[in-house]
Amino acid sequence: MVPPQLKTADFESYPPQARRLVTENLDVLQQLPFVYRAVLLRELISYDWKLPAERQRLAGQLTYVGQLSSEKLAALMRGFAALNMNPSFEKAGWTANPSATLEQITAWLWSSHQMDTFRAVAERFSSDISAAVPSRLPSQPRLGIVVIGQGVTNPGFPLFRKLRPYGVYLNGVKAQGNFDTLLAAAQSRVQNSTNPPARSEDFLHWYIDGGSAYPSSSLTQVSYTALNSARQQLLQRTQRAIESGGMGPERLRSLLAELRPEDIGLTSSSDAEQRTAVLNYFQLSLLTEGSGTQIFSTTFVQWGARECLRRAEPETLLLRFAPRQEQQPMNTMLSGQKGSAPDPQGSIVDADMGAYYTWINMRRLSGAEQLRFLVYFEGHNEALIIGPGLPGGTTSDSAMDMQGVLKLLS
Repeated sequence: MVPPQLKTADFESYPPQARRLVTENLDVLQQLPFVYRAVLLRELISYDWKLPAERQRLAGQLTYVGQLSSEKLAALMRGFAALNMNPSFEKAGWTANPSATLEQITAWLWSSHQMDTFRAVAERFSSDISAAVPSRLPSQPRLGIVVIGQGVTNPGFPLFRKLRPYGVYLNGVKAQGNFDTLLAAAQSRVQNSTNPPARSEDFLHWYIDGGSAYPSSSLTQVSYTALNSARQQLLQRTQRAIESGGMGPERLRSLLAELRPEDIGLTSSSDAEQRTAVLNYFQLSLLTEGSGTQIFSTTFVQWGARECLRRAEPETLLLRFAPRQEQQPMNTMLSGQKGSAPDPQGSIVDADMGAYYTWINMRRLSGAEQLRFLVYFEGHNEALIIGPGLPGGTTSDSAMDMQGVLKLLS
């Protein structure tokens, strides 16, 4: 059976910008192997709600693929084309829900023992595309700031152990007013973006807080506390789905993937400005795609940082970890019941490792050789800085305020 050819009418249900991009590149999509076409359409269908860096990558990828000769395109797609697919997948109407089709493809790849091959093909392709469509260089050196240990008097272990070989450990930092100083430093970078001048809709400067965020009109803010209602609604939906019976993990994942921001109380995309809609979809993805982000504030911050770096490629990222709740039985946590005491000591272990993972992920972005990174034990005299010209594996006990610490990074 010959698979049906793609038509403009197949994408009538797509949001406006996604529909326009797909129809403009219909001839390119026709030439792609089915499995990769499904992967690409899953991303394109949500194009209207993606962050600017994601849109740039998707549009750049389509442009690059569309400019290749038939021979070069066939060589680039050879691995995907070689996968043995069930022809029933490419039936009329599949384009309206590429996520559901990808679930069927995933199950097929596992059952036909092709998943390892698919992963290897996808990794090679991702590497090739990254080289051909590089990400935008930042207009200023990227800066990562991680604040950990809120509410902790004594962590009980040496902080920043995994980061110390790469930077300078400071143990003479004056403890007064430091978070205000760090927040002001992050905000000042918005005016320093010059390529072109930063706008709020560019999503280049972020502040993610595991508690209640300090007000900031210039930074893109995401906070665990601000999403309390959305998290509770999501947990209630999850609990009801589990209690209904017959809800395996795959079906539950599909149920979460189909949610829209308004389903959990976030501002509806129909009556929100574009920037708010994009941010709401980002926040929804943090809660529906992250494991534990609905329950643990430390996990929320760590996963939020990972997704922000991967998707937004920010120039500035300020993270502030807050105490998470104590571990409880899973059913209790999923129920959304309140009453669990905070666990500052356990939280600083999570946050210390989260700072290390954040540094690793920031180094994967363009301009990594100019990256500046600071992690600070909130309310205490310990910090660590990593940056060009700073000797790794060293210690300084010199007394300095946070302005002095930031000056060392400049």
